[in-house]
Amino acid sequence: MTAKDPLVIDGFASVQAVRRTGKNKQDPHYGQSRTRLPAAHRDSAAKTKGMPRGKIGHTVIPDTFEIVCYECGYTFTLRGRIQKTYCPKCRKILVADEQIIESDWSGRVKTIGTVQVRNGGSLTKAHVVVGNLILDGRIEDSTTKICRRLELGSHASGDIAKIDTRDILIRKGAELSYRSKLRCENFIVEGNFRGTVEVSGLVTVMPGAFLQGRVKASRLLLHEGGGLKATVKIAGTH
Repeated sequence: MTAKDPLVIDGFASVQAVRRTGKNKQDPHYGQSRTRLPAAHRDSAAKTKGMPRGKIGHTVIPDTFEIVCYECGYTFTLRGRIQKTYCPKCRKILVADEQIIESDWSGRVKTIGTVQVRNGGSLTKAHVVVGNLILDGRIEDSTTKICRRLELGSHASGDIAKIDTRDILIRKGAELSYRSKLRCENFIVEGNFRGTVEVSGLVTVMPGAFLQGRVKASRLLLHEGGGLKATVKIAGTH
């Protein structure tokens, strides 16, 4: 199924045309992770060598990141860069480590930042509580809680259905087929995905993406250039 215009399907309106003027812009809340990852090791020191000390010609507005407290679940925003901070609600100190895993890893990590597991890397018997997890490797026998988003690459495998996450993103260029049912709040497809998803919120199929299988959701957004070949059940909330 393809469409010339984005389609919004919900429990109140069967099919509603959504027209957007200008170029399609990716929602920053659901787009590719804006978090800048360091090299394979943690790097907390900013690289300032060689930076000019000239006159500032204009003001740069810092990025705004959505942060979810891993202690109490409170959501707030952080401007500039992701760094160690505290939750405005529960007042707990929140660590902002960011790591790249390229081999078998079985440690513990608790951070509001992003952890990336590359192709060839794996989480085995690990305990992970993170803001975002970019998974292009394997996960098994691990306890994983993702406060914001799980991003899946082509080589993602293992106990994905057991991951506790708010949102799931199928990354651009990824081609995934998964038998177990995936459950989350919002499901975003930028690549190709085949499987069964049960979503309490919104399923989004981005331009150039393709979703097939079985879909149960409250709403479905199909962008122009996106493909859909699935059994869809819209469960409206009242």
